[in-house]
Amino acid sequence: MALRCQNESEAGSFAALGTLALTSVTPALAASGQLVQTSSDPYTNLTSNHKTEVEPDTFAFGHTIVSAFQVGRFLDGGASNIGWTTSTNGGSTWKPGFLPGTTTFVKGSYARVSDPSVAFDAKHNVWLISYLGLLGTSAADLLVSRSIDGGVTWGNPIVVDRRGTTTSQLLDKNWTVCDDTASRPFYGRCHTEYDNNRRIRRPALTSSWGSSRRCLRSGGRAYGRDATIWRNRSSIAFTWSGTSSIK
Repeated sequence: MALRCQNESEAGSFAALGTLALTSVTPALAASGQLVQTSSDPYTNLTSNHKTEVEPDTFAFGHTIVSAFQVGRFLDGGASNIGWTTSTNGGSTWKPGFLPGTTTFVKGSYARVSDPSVAFDAKHNVWLISYLGLLGTSAADLLVSRSIDGGVTWGNPIVVDRRGTTTSQLLDKNWTVCDDTASRPFYGRCHTEYDNNRRIRRPALTSSWGSSRRCLRSGGRAYGRDATIWRNRSSIAFTWSGTSSIK
């Protein structure tokens, strides 16, 4: 599979794709004509801010909608846990919960978690939430949790990249997508991109994760969380926001 970095002239077509993905969820949520609270912060640790659930990401496939978000946000980054809420009937009803085995507040090993991204692997019928496992505020691993029952229950974290633990690196700005088109040669393969002062690609099936590849040249700088976009049958493209423009 080829990896290529999107240039600025292509940004408009990718932006349009993002808009379509968002509006596909809106009608189901708006059908009742009122806002519905689907989750609330249950944690009581004194180190973070409670009654806070922030920075959500939502993905829909068929009648199922899964949203994930930070719960109990710390002022200087990260949260007490990652929450989720799932609807299997197009947004009419919701089942909320919180990922197991993540932070020390839920019998996990990480001090904080952050930046959830939701994806669905149609080939294997697996929902994914990728996120950061923070070791304090200066180092982070990249994690993913899986659901094999339609987003109703979730497993313990799988470590995708443990360089936060092994070499104290701060991995950041992760985003995950899967190829859900059955006619494509990479149907059922999921990718997570993230930064560590460079752009990285990581192709994989949902049960194991492969090697990474740089996208930015040495000295390049990237900011912001960006979606991975399928470009054609043999390549994928990333966008990133640099010091002065979207690329």
